Amino acid sequence: MTRLVRGVASYVGTTRELNRNLKLLLMCTMLSGIGQGIFLVDFNLYILSLGVDANVLGRILSAGPFAHALASIPVGFMGEVLGYRFSFLAIYALAGLSQLAQVATSSVAVIAAASFAAGLAFSGDFVVRLPFVAANAGSSVRTRAFSISTVVNAISFAVGSFLAGYLPDMLASIAPDLTTCYRYTLYIAGVLTLAAVIPALLICDAQRSRRSKISLYPYLWGIDRFTVKVAAVELFLGLTLGLTNPFMNIFYLYHLRTSREFFGTVAALALLPMMLATVVGPAIAARRGNLNTVTLARFVMPVAIAGMALTTSPWLATGGYWAYRALFMMSQSIWFAFVMDSALPRAKAAASAWLEITYWIGTGVAAPVTGALLARSNYVMPFYMSAVAALLAAMLTHISLGWRRARPPETAVV
Repeated sequence: MTRLVRGVASYVGTTRELNRNLKLLLMCTMLSGIGQGIFLVDFNLYILSLGVDANVLGRILSAGPFAHALASIPVGFMGEVLGYRFSFLAIYALAGLSQLAQVATSSVAVIAAASFAAGLAFSGDFVVRLPFVAANAGSSVRTRAFSISTVVNAISFAVGSFLAGYLPDMLASIAPDLTTCYRYTLYIAGVLTLAAVIPALLICDAQRSRRSKISLYPYLWGIDRFTVKVAAVELFLGLTLGLTNPFMNIFYLYHLRTSREFFGTVAALALLPMMLATVVGPAIAARRGNLNTVTLARFVMPVAIAGMALTTSPWLATGGYWAYRALFMMSQSIWFAFVMDSALPRAKAAASAWLEITYWIGTGVAAPVTGALLARSNYVMPFYMSAVAALLAAMLTHISLGWRRARPPETAVV
């Protein structure tokens, strides 16, 4: 308990040390995180309430991830050439408008197109964020800065998830049916995401050379071996989450027979173990090494995921859900810091882009697979497949990058 208190105090102290740009980014993260939390809990239920088949839902949910993958390199260019401020403005404006468009119509084609546009936008929230945080945080606080960003996003998402469980019922007095309640709730989510444009307007960019030229070299044929390795690992992490996480509300409501409010509360309270794991993660990494900590967490994740498939108890399933989400969040924040510290300066943007590309390719491939299984009322197979993908990610991390564990996390080079 003493270590936890010290860890929280250290985080608060580190937050005070962050510069103005990072604090503004955290404000953007809070607004968009709440919007995403609401959207991801209720969107699937809204689509099913329209009478759309789970197979079609799977294809809709795959549009965003493939857009993420497609946009990652162009968004990387945007961040490098046009500046972080412009990039974040474009990201949150397009994301908010796309979310609003997804619920402004019942046309599946329009919903899929808007989902694709939202994926284009949210790809930048990752690709631009990593080098932005690295550029605005000194080496002494960089790992904690990444962790703080993760924690703020998790808190915001939890708040949104909790609201998503109760907002539809709260709006019932002004809506004629449940579908309309979902639609109004999702409108609120879109407005919150769009509001992230306001703090983004205040972000200051360093002066950039007007002679900056776009080059595909570091992203394609100039990609180094380290980037290839970390991108391959991220592909299996995308499969791990893509098979289960977008459909978790359906798993709870249709397989575990819980209420929407129950799942919204579970998703919100997942914040507690996630924060605990993310706060203590850097302390463990300081002793064991960044990569060693990441690898261990990834070897434990498959146990928690498979455990969810082996029970029909909402409480036991929730324990597995909280455990695997906590392990994933802790390991990812340390993983991002490891990648940014280990990549060569000229390869940081490319490494960030390829982490995004392969993660979302994995998610995009997984979504239709789970949709097809759900259409057959097979709710547990996606979890077994996810556990296998998580195990492969852990093994690949250990085999391809394990030699780095003996090097100090802040000084390792390619």
